Amino acid sequence: MKPVCSVAKDEDISKAVFQALSKIDLPDLTGKNILLKPNVGRKAKKNTAINTSPDVVKAVFDYLRLNYRADYFIGDSPITGVVSREAFIESGYSPLMNRKDLLYLDFDKRKPLTLKITDGRILHEIKVTGYFKDFDYIISIPVLKMHMHTGATLSLKNMKGMIYKKEKVKLHQLHCSDAVKKSFKELDIAIADLSDVLAPDLAIIDAYYAMEGMGPSAGDRVKMNTIISSTDYHAADVVALALAGMKIEQVPHLQLLSERRKGIRSIDDIETIPGNITPLVTRLKPPPKEIKINNCKVNLIDFGSCSACLYSIFQFLTNNDKVIENYFQEYGHMNIAVGKGIPDPSAETFLVGNCTIHKKHQGIFIKGCPPTQSSILEAIGTNEGSQS
Repeated sequence: MKPVCSVAKDEDISKAVFQALSKIDLPDLTGKNILLKPNVGRKAKKNTAINTSPDVVKAVFDYLRLNYRADYFIGDSPITGVVSREAFIESGYSPLMNRKDLLYLDFDKRKPLTLKITDGRILHEIKVTGYFKDFDYIISIPVLKMHMHTGATLSLKNMKGMIYKKEKVKLHQLHCSDAVKKSFKELDIAIADLSDVLAPDLAIIDAYYAMEGMGPSAGDRVKMNTIISSTDYHAADVVALALAGMKIEQVPHLQLLSERRKGIRSIDDIETIPGNITPLVTRLKPPPKEIKINNCKVNLIDFGSCSACLYSIFQFLTNNDKVIENYFQEYGHMNIAVGKGIPDPSAETFLVGNCTIHKKHQGIFIKGCPPTQSSILEAIGTNEGSQS
């Protein structure tokens, strides 16, 4: 029997949420502890397609509250260096956080639990929020966006927000043999491994505003007015890709999941509502195969970076043309290296982020996980003074 995935499109995103959820069979959630798990991993303005839209989450909550008398929770664990409450407030979640019938949780405030991953290819255990076992039913509510390292970030990858604090960084620092990798990156294998212990019960994908191109934080916003929902998160993710004009092969962790589950390999293995979703497709630009910067005065050396460090670098490059120009006039090209796999740098290379610490004595190390834009700027300013 094929898994069912419902898709709805409406200028009124609340109507789209209600329509999508009304077409799928949910269990009786009365009396349950229900977690709403949006993607609120960064400090970003509302509806910029960086974080899940609070309008979508409110509509999901309204629908559930009308149908089930239950205890409701909302929470996430952001990228390193971001305070959860500040990210939620910045993204417009204050009205939801202030409700008495919906409890906001900072997942990093409770000591973690360690979950064993029995059949993991590269991950064998992972530390998750100590709240994890408090929930009877987990709803993953990601925003549909491209991702420069994983192809796209959807309902499974959104569950990374259940991982405790810096334990998330672990997924970017794993190594395994070529026999285990089989042409996949370690990060992709790790995300697929997470499905053994962090699979959500329900996926509701926010494609109100989606992000194309240089996601997860530096891409372009595209308004789609669409909601995708399924009690099979894998089906929801595959349908979301189809609606973005992409195939499962472009998101390796979903391809790996298909091999493991021996079920969903394409949209043909899913019963969609409506049956023909072609009129709902909005082709999004996929992430670039190579990370390039449009600044001829800067050389970016990237081997195994994470999106958080890259975002800090792109922020710095976007907002500091004068600093970069002055540096170029005085010293020539600015070399910036990021990622755990960088080769031996030249002495004047700026090494961004803690993953480059093993090369710190060969270049100019900028600590942080990730470092902020201001810390990059400060290091460059200090170095200019020492060279003059």
